[in-house]
Amino acid sequence: MAGLLVDAVSIIAGSFIGLLLKKGISKKISDAIMIGIGLCVVYMGITGLTGEVGTILLLFSVIIGTLIGTAIDIDARINALALRLEKKFVKEEGSTFAKGFVTCTILSCTGAYTIMASLNAGLGDNAMLYTKAIIDLCVTMMLASTLGIGVMFSAAVIFVYQGALALFSGVLSPLLSDEMIGAFSCVGALLTIPLGTNMMGVTDIKIANYIPAIIAAPVVVWLMSWVSAL
Repeated sequence: MAGLLVDAVSIIAGSFIGLLLKKGISKKISDAIMIGIGLCVVYMGITGLTGEVGTILLLFSVIIGTLIGTAIDIDARINALALRLEKKFVKEEGSTFAKGFVTCTILSCTGAYTIMASLNAGLGDNAMLYTKAIIDLCVTMMLASTLGIGVMFSAAVIFVYQGALALFSGVLSPLLSDEMIGAFSCVGALLTIPLGTNMMGVTDIKIANYIPAIIAAPVVVWLMSWVSAL
C-alpha cells in the first residue's frame, strides 16, 4: 500500500509543478514540448519491443484485445469520465483536461513496468513502485505543463488500477511464466508507439480500445503452449 500511495502522490506533485510551469509557457512552446514528449514516448515503445516475442503471438493478442476493447468501447468510457470531471472542475473554454486525463491514464496503464511494479507491491516489495514514482513525477510534470490539470486527476484511476493488480498479485504472480511476462511487456510497448504519435498530432488512434491486448497476450501464450503440447 505504501508504494501505491507514494506513486499517487508523485503524480499529483508532478502535475502541480507542471501547472505552475504552464502559466509561463506560450502555446507555441507548449506544442513543441508536446511533440518532444511524443517522440520520447515513441522511442520508449520501440526500445520496449523484443524479437523474442513472435509476430503471430502479437497479431492474435492485438486482434483479440481489439475486439474486446472495441465492443466495450473503453476509449469512449474513459473520455466520458474525463468530460464529466472537466464539466465539474474546469470552466475555461478550449480546455485540454480530457486529453491530459486520457493521455496520462493510458500511458501508465499500458506500461508493463506498471504491471510488474504493482504485482511486486502486492507481494510486499515496493522497490519498483518507488522507482516508478520518480519517473511519474518527471513525466506528469512535463505532461501537466502542456495538457493541464487533467493529468493530476488521472492519479485516482492509476491508483485504483495498480491497487487492483496489487490486490490480486498473490493469485496472478504464480500463474505468470517468463514467456507470459515478455508477451504483455511487448504488447504494452507496441501500444505505446501510437500513443506517442497521437501526442504529436500525427495520428488519432483510440489506444484505450487496444488495452485488453495486454491481458490477452499471456492468455495467447498459454493457449499456444497448450496446443503445442498436444
